[in-house]
Amino acid sequence: MKKLLLSVILFAASSATVYSQCNTSNASTCSCDSGGTNCDLLPDITISWYALQNYMSGPSEYAQTGNGVNNGRLRITGSTPNIGHGPLTVQGTTYYTCGTDTFATNPGNCPDGALPKHLIKQRIYHKNGNAMSYNDRWAGSMTYHPTHGHDHVDDWDVVTLRLQDPAESDPRNWPIVGTGSKLGFCLMDYYKCSSASGNGHCRDTNMYVGQGTVLNNVSDFPNDNLGGGSYACSQVQMGISSGWTDVYDETLDGMWINIPPGTCNGNYWIVSEVDKPNHFIEEDETNNWTAIPFTLTQQMPGNSGGAMKITPSKTNGKFCAGDSIQLTADAATNYLWSNSATTQSIWVTTPGNFTVIGTNYCGTLVSAPFKVSVIPVPSAPTVTGDTICYSGNATLNASGSGNILWYNNSGQYVGSGNTFITPTLTTTTTYWAENAEYFLDTAKVGPVDTLNTPGGYATSVNGLVFNVYNAMNLISVKVFANAAGNRTFEVRDSVGGLVQTGTFNLPAGQSRVTLNWTVPQGNGYTIKCIGAPDMFRASQTNEIFYPYDIANTVSIVNSTVTGTNANQYYYYFYDWEVEHSTRSCNSGAVSVDAFVNPCIGIASVKDQSNNIKIYPNPAKDLLNVEMNLPGNANSVLTIYDVLGQSVYTENLGTFSGTQTKQVNISALKPAVYFVTISLGGKVYHKRLVKE
Repeated sequence: MKKLLLSVILFAASSATVYSQCNTSNASTCSCDSGGTNCDLLPDITISWYALQNYMSGPSEYAQTGNGVNNGRLRITGSTPNIGHGPLTVQGTTYYTCGTDTFATNPGNCPDGALPKHLIKQRIYHKNGNAMSYNDRWAGSMTYHPTHGHDHVDDWDVVTLRLQDPAESDPRNWPIVGTGSKLGFCLMDYYKCSSASGNGHCRDTNMYVGQGTVLNNVSDFPNDNLGGGSYACSQVQMGISSGWTDVYDETLDGMWINIPPGTCNGNYWIVSEVDKPNHFIEEDETNNWTAIPFTLTQQMPGNSGGAMKITPSKTNGKFCAGDSIQLTADAATNYLWSNSATTQSIWVTTPGNFTVIGTNYCGTLVSAPFKVSVIPVPSAPTVTGDTICYSGNATLNASGSGNILWYNNSGQYVGSGNTFITPTLTTTTTYWAENAEYFLDTAKVGPVDTLNTPGGYATSVNGLVFNVYNAMNLISVKVFANAAGNRTFEVRDSVGGLVQTGTFNLPAGQSRVTLNWTVPQGNGYTIKCIGAPDMFRASQTNEIFYPYDIANTVSIVNSTVTGTNANQYYYYFYDWEVEHSTRSCNSGAVSVDAFVNPCIGIASVKDQSNNIKIYPNPAKDLLNVEMNLPGNANSVLTIYDVLGQSVYTENLGTFSGTQTKQVNISALKPAVYFVTISLGGKVYHKRLVKE
């Protein structure tokens, strides 16, 4: 439908631009929100409760079975009117990101197989009298959508199904039952607010169902059509003009909420939030949401029973001592935790087993115990610094019970291991060493099941391609067999070498197969079922979203099918359970100094620590200089600051044997100094810290 409207939109927009004196190049008749003549003309994006409730007859609910790809879905429509004084204009740039790495041009697929994010800017138009100008600011990213063939602005619309909490006035804080999968829109001028099709979408207040005065006249928008009314899907520029709305209807990819299996029929609320991360500057940042009531009728009957589920904020309930973990129960109208808390979520700082009882439309439900484990924090490492002459590399050492991590004084990671060699230094520099002990953890990756995925039982010897970033143990996988019997699974490396294999007797239907296979770090692994698998293979572009990742551990990047349709299939192995050791508990960081000795005006001679000692060090007021000389020698003591300037000199006279000289340094400022002692034509060095 979007494509069919483009020609009409372009004609209407071009006609309006001819006669309007308020456009992106002429501010003559543009109005400021404040009433002045010098202002930014900002958009004001809302989201329409009217469209959410009524467009295409309103939300469409589907039961958990019997509906193919729509199993367990609540399909919804999103309409995002711009009622502000300026357009929402999004400009594409040449910059892309893969994780934390930024590229000046499109890098193609990221190393993990994912599509890169395309960085975007928001163009803000500015009125100064009759003159119109603009400035561009960074505003998030957009990502190419392969089935739509264009880019979507990321995190544009977030939709949830919630259970009302009478004690909380803001629906955005109500317990979440189900979440939506829509991450981005292609922004465009879809309906004019004053058109018959857009009637009811645009309102001065849109947060709650039934709210707001309808804005369906051109006069309702002081800068109506500013932006041109012709924004369309583009990597170069897209947006929503003032007095227009963009509509994504419920038939499009991703426009649904996933209703969890086991949810019971009852009265819920649909909450939709636009630009939740606040990437874009608007006139009003508080009206970017709406909420409507909705009654589920296609799920489990009321009071069907079941169990409460506890979801941890940290994988597998493990965290380091001194930290905490949040445990969140399923949506309910009331809660009672084993620690006597009565909120949906609790924060836990101690180990133990936690349970919760909650009441919702399924009845009064009890959770299984959830185990919380606290991992001890290791002791700080023992460190040894180094002293070098001007412009050299220092060797710093640290030892501890785990892996030593090194950071510079800005907190940036610079290396690991017991020894760290600095880059060339010309000034004294501080580094930091940290002791990290890694612990085993488990996580899951890949599609959980086949309920929402079309496909069928297949017999082809295909499988999945995956990369392992750190050695892992593949504990188990979920499979769906058409008939009971033995199946042989195997993992091979990128050159076909056998890594793991095993034969397993599967029941018909769903089962979880325990593997306990160790897989080393490497790329291009494959996992297949040998022979005639007769297991479920998903085959739907809209429902398969490679890659499937566990950060720093594993990425399922594609199927083993060759050609352009490789990413249209997902073979056999679901919901991987992986054990990895990429999480650690870290000690506090300890400073380590690389001292740079200016070595000004004297020859550098190896420090004779057996003959000369200074103490205490650090020293506050008095410094003891102890020398043990095998024969007579005249000695001169000089103290230099880090700039090589002499701050204290004393002739200690001629002597032999052991002598201790006490030096008053109370006049020196707290700092690092270098003590030099000249003995018989040789010079010896010591480092001193003055407190």
